[in-house]
Amino acid sequence: MVGDRHPVVELKACAKINLGLRILSRRSDGYHDLITVFQRVSLADTLTLETRKDGIEYTGPALTGKPEDNLCHKAALAFRSRFRSAKGVKIHLDKVIPRQAGLGGGSSDAAAVLRGMAELNNIPLDHGALLGAAADTGSDVPFFLLDVPAALGQSRGEKLRVVKGLDAGMILVILKPDISISTEWAYRRIDRLTFDKNDIKIVVHDFLEYAGGKPTAQMTNDFEGPLFKTYPELGTACDLMMSAGAEFSGLCGSGSAIFGAFSDGNTAEKVARKFSSPWLSFICRPC
Repeated sequence: MVGDRHPVVELKACAKINLGLRILSRRSDGYHDLITVFQRVSLADTLTLETRKDGIEYTGPALTGKPEDNLCHKAALAFRSRFRSAKGVKIHLDKVIPRQAGLGGGSSDAAAVLRGMAELNNIPLDHGALLGAAADTGSDVPFFLLDVPAALGQSRGEKLRVVKGLDAGMILVILKPDISISTEWAYRRIDRLTFDKNDIKIVVHDFLEYAGGKPTAQMTNDFEGPLFKTYPELGTACDLMMSAGAEFSGLCGSGSAIFGAFSDGNTAEKVARKFSSPWLSFICRPC
């Protein structure tokens, strides 16, 4: 933080992948109960927050039709509704994480806003009201606010338990095709939402027992079936990464990005170059 009259803080907002994501049921509030393992990765946006006398100002890419629908703006509003004496804030976003890709960029940006406003207003990060503001803003925001490499997520994803996650030496290739998939659209295409109690026990067992490293075969992503059917090029790219030497691959969240995990950096770079046009390709690491 610098400056006396207008303190400033700069933060990184890292993306995530999901090491499996199973949809367990539809809830009465319109959300879904799920189980997943969130893994933070080094692909990141940068946010700069500066105090101002009052109000909320956002500069950066126009991510939504209405400024108030921007998750950065929503996070700032949620913070100020929980902490009435909070100062105003000016938010600037430098965007790198692709949108509508399942990488959690918007949620990560929102969590960075909450962390930055907490620092500017001398609020501890474990303050209950701050955690409440994260949950108010979005289902994935509490994971990013937790600021850990990996966590088991349950309920809407907001109930979290820290887990080990991937080895830090793993190299990840993330591929984003010229396809944008909204989370709402993806959920509407989930065609298996009912499990009996025995099914649920089988589905969640490997997630609950996960102790880090490569996810098991049971830790699949339920979005892959309907999305790979609609966009077969996504499944084909996952298969190609596996045949090229990936240890495992899969869909990022609800898509449209996919990832492959490699132990060899040269192989990862070759795969990233192969898909670099017309798709976006990124090389990153667990972090």
